Amino acid sequence: MADGAGQTPPDEPGPAGPASPGSWGAPVPGSWSPPSAGGDGGAPGGWQAPGQPPGGWGSPGGWGSPGGWDPSGGQQPWPGQAPGQPPPGWGPGPWGRPPIAPKPGVIPLRPLSVGEILDGIFSTIRANPGATLGLTLGVSAVVEIVITIIMIAGEDSSTGASIVLETLIFMLTTALGIFLSGVLAVVVSEAALGSRISAGAAIRRAAPRLGGLVVLSIAVMLLSALGLIALVVGAIVVAVFLSLASPAYVLEGQTVRGALRRSRDLVRGAWWRVFGIGLLAGLVGGILMMIVSVITTVILDSSDSLADSTLTDLTVAGHIVNAIGTLIGTTIATPIFSGTAVLLYIDQRIRKEGLDVTLAEAARQRSTGS
Repeated sequence: MADGAGQTPPDEPGPAGPASPGSWGAPVPGSWSPPSAGGDGGAPGGWQAPGQPPGGWGSPGGWGSPGGWDPSGGQQPWPGQAPGQPPPGWGPGPWGRPPIAPKPGVIPLRPLSVGEILDGIFSTIRANPGATLGLTLGVSAVVEIVITIIMIAGEDSSTGASIVLETLIFMLTTALGIFLSGVLAVVVSEAALGSRISAGAAIRRAAPRLGGLVVLSIAVMLLSALGLIALVVGAIVVAVFLSLASPAYVLEGQTVRGALRRSRDLVRGAWWRVFGIGLLAGLVGGILMMIVSVITTVILDSSDSLADSTLTDLTVAGHIVNAIGTLIGTTIATPIFSGTAVLLYIDQRIRKEGLDVTLAEAARQRSTGS
């Protein structure tokens, strides 16, 4: 398109010229391939890394066309799109402003701002309450009931038994976090394409990856602990570099080692951005959990039948009230924490690999039923 002076901008190809890699006209070679809605193995949605062999759910050999709008008319048009014209929302704005990115789901398909990432998280929760809050509530309730029973049973146990029980509680809590991070990665990735998914379908997609996700999570904790031994700052640096490993593992079908490398590569050059957004999301979730905790403490302190004056000795009823408070806090905060990691993963791939082009193509294929 010509600018106000009738000249073609140097960074914008003419009607017959090829689009540069990563532009709106063509995807980066070897970039992510669009996901399908079904399947039962491999990488959920086919989020292959550049150079990774195609595969995963859907048709053999990968996911449809290489993606992107083709001015020559080689791609099937969007609904209501004339042949040879860009999809709705792809045209340049007035006065030569940058093109408006398509938004088939909870995020626009372009590099995201902090506000758009946070808005995408809450939009995903609103659009998929059953697969986010409902799933988190149901699974957390089961785990919290087991933990409460363990705590009640271990009230007067010996020191050795208490250590064993505390270890068991830690393992249950960690397993809960690992399970929810894997399932919510699928939910958020679908929401980015404008699709809703049930809790059962999300669990089925994530299930083949949960075993390796446990190994991956242990590796992240151990490597973070090694950084902690060196310096607290080192632990934070390592944790941020590996913070995108879970979505890379679940969505790309990577190996554990490959997911760690992918996270490192995606965060490299954007460490402070990933750290800052993760910290902000952590503060939002932490404040919500703190509010629930304060309410729970007030309730426990209001009655001698629930706890003593120092809240160190809870009755059975007190343990139940405390468990309900913990359950509510977990249900609210977990989708925020997990959703932030997934949207940061998508954002970094958009910035480094032109993922927005192929995501738009995937959404177009879904909208046309192809």
